[in-house]
Amino acid sequence: MPSWDELSHEEQCLMVNAREHDLLPSVMWDWRTYLDVADRLARYGELADALILLVDGGLIEVRRLFVDDNRNNRYEVISRDHLPDALADPAVWEYTDHSWTHRDEGLAIVETPAGQQLSCTDRSGVPDPQSSNPYLK
Repeated sequence: MPSWDELSHEEQCLMVNAREHDLLPSVMWDWRTYLDVADRLARYGELADALILLVDGGLIEVRRLFVDDNRNNRYEVISRDHLPDALADPAVWEYTDHSWTHRDEGLAIVETPAGQQLSCTDRSGVPDPQSSNPYLK
């Protein structure tokens, strides 16, 4: 398992958001904050690549959230085989009007037990993803 300092800025940002069980659009708001939203969205592939590495490393799980016909909140885990296609859709990186308010639809990231161990072992409290941002130093 890598140490916190061995993670890239993108990986640290994803790990922090996974700790919070955030939707992918939330990652966009926390990542590279010196860029405007359109510029961040144009670079979503950088986050997608980092997310796949974290999934492959067993640190994060990607879940599709939805509300079923009985109004129950549900999720399904996105398999590794389907992950690149799911992350390639630019729409998953933006809030819908519904998801902005309700946060019960879209792709969410969650730490696995190994991811929780990394977050708790290497850092106390919630890590600061901006600390690795070379543009803020």
